[in-house]
Amino acid sequence: MAVRLGFVGTGGIANRHLTCAQKRDDMEVVATCDVVLDLAQQAADKYVASGGAYDDVVKMLDSEEIDAIVICTPPFAHGDIEEAAAERGVHFFVEKPVAISMQMAGRVLDAVREHGIITQVGYMFRKSEPIIKAQQLLSERAVAMVQAHYYMPGLPNKGWWTKMEMGGGQLVEQATHMLDLGRFLAGDVKSVIGKISTVHDWTPPADYEEPAAGLVEYKEGFEIPDTTALILEYESGAMGTLSCSLVPQVKWDNGFKVVAEGAMVTIDGANAKWTTSEGDFEEQAASDWYDAVLVEFTDAVASGGMTTIPYEEGVKSLAISLAGYESVARGGAPVELAEIMPEGI
Repeated sequence: MAVRLGFVGTGGIANRHLTCAQKRDDMEVVATCDVVLDLAQQAADKYVASGGAYDDVVKMLDSEEIDAIVICTPPFAHGDIEEAAAERGVHFFVEKPVAISMQMAGRVLDAVREHGIITQVGYMFRKSEPIIKAQQLLSERAVAMVQAHYYMPGLPNKGWWTKMEMGGGQLVEQATHMLDLGRFLAGDVKSVIGKISTVHDWTPPADYEEPAAGLVEYKEGFEIPDTTALILEYESGAMGTLSCSLVPQVKWDNGFKVVAEGAMVTIDGANAKWTTSEGDFEEQAASDWYDAVLVEFTDAVASGGMTTIPYEEGVKSLAISLAGYESVARGGAPVELAEIMPEGI
């Protein structure tokens, strides 16, 4: 029997997951929800065979027979949605970041534990087969250094993206992928040192015409840093760095270099290559690699099994971003993750 899904948030990321669900016999989209009802209706018209469109998640949960929901909302909207699902015994898949604050993440984690629901966080790079092979290689060796970067050719044209209290800046909203993948490859982080800067003048020139979608070079009301650097100390003793920037340039570029005993690993998007004493190796991700993170979740819901990226993993990765900002607030002093992590992690 197909897992019955409700979608909360119907933007670009949701459409990726909706497309995955639509082509599979073991998933059925039964309802969509968005604060803009017209958008929910458009998604329902395209992906829902029977069921409805809603602008209230509680009404959707109480009106439809739903096994699990897929949450694809902006960071500031997380919290109440997850708690409402947990209280009703509805499992949830949630896109990263899991929250905008550790207080909210802790609240949701308590609800997940209390009601025993199955969760999955959308850190899809962990499910890329080339990256899994790289992780297996590294798990047999002592990792010395993790160098990560996330560079964008501009700013996403979403009003909340420029507001720290709504999106958390690039470090929380986006570079969290790199921080999570660093944990996957090298283990948990012990402490963080952070520095931020704003290099680009984001004030729109008089003749600037803002595109309706995509990336922008200028934006009124810009409140977040456009350039961030972290130094990470891993529990294993490995060291790491993260550099990320929104300063407009020419291309999108994110990836890793990992130095380990007898091996050098390079991650480029979802692809990986490595060099060992046995030679050079390279693996390309399958065209549908992005689907695996949702497929694993619905398989777990159907079987009552476990996922590999439960909500707690998302909380641990969020903590690195927030520790980076806390370090900035302390003038660049190191911040131990244990200081800000919820109890029981």
